[in-house]
Amino acid sequence: MAVIHFVIQLLPCITLILAQPQYPNVNINFLGQPYGAAYKVNLPASQPCLVRGQSLTRRDDYTYTSGIGGYKVHTRALLWIDALMICQEEGGHLAVLNSVAEANAVTQLVKDSPAIIGSPLPHFVGIGFHDLYREGRYFTIHGQTLSEAGYSKWPPGEPNNIWNNKPENCGSLDENGQLNDIGCDVQIGFVCELPMY
Repeated sequence: MAVIHFVIQLLPCITLILAQPQYPNVNINFLGQPYGAAYKVNLPASQPCLVRGQSLTRRDDYTYTSGIGGYKVHTRALLWIDALMICQEEGGHLAVLNSVAEANAVTQLVKDSPAIIGSPLPHFVGIGFHDLYREGRYFTIHGQTLSEAGYSKWPPGEPNNIWNNKPENCGSLDENGQLNDIGCDVQIGFVCELPMY
């Protein structure tokens, strides 16, 4: 049944792909393939049928926001790379913020969740961006710049790329809904996202 649902949802997307070949560099991830194996197609970034990490099953342990997606706050702190893998195992990905509305929804969800345990920075949660490829050039886990993704609000003084004399190359969200760079070797809580289309 899930396969039929996926095919029915995919057919309009293929039609749109064929009808709109003038937009560069948006990744479509068919059947949950790793993002490096995503099929590159030409669609506008706002295309409603993007199938990145498509969730075919609604999970009871996620909170869903209409028109935005499903989210789960993990309150047991892990390294950013471990958080990335946990989210993928759940059928989603580390949260990628695409709008102020999404940032507000995720921030409120974090505020309503139990306290983060096991982190030296309990007021931050890991989300899906980094500058691991090039210092100071932040990309989402989908390969978009933060501006291309739709949300790039940093507090004054950030990103600063240093904490405890160590580089900060992984992405997080602070308690005010603003982006922050954080050390990839720092254990923090994190937010997973299941896109719902």
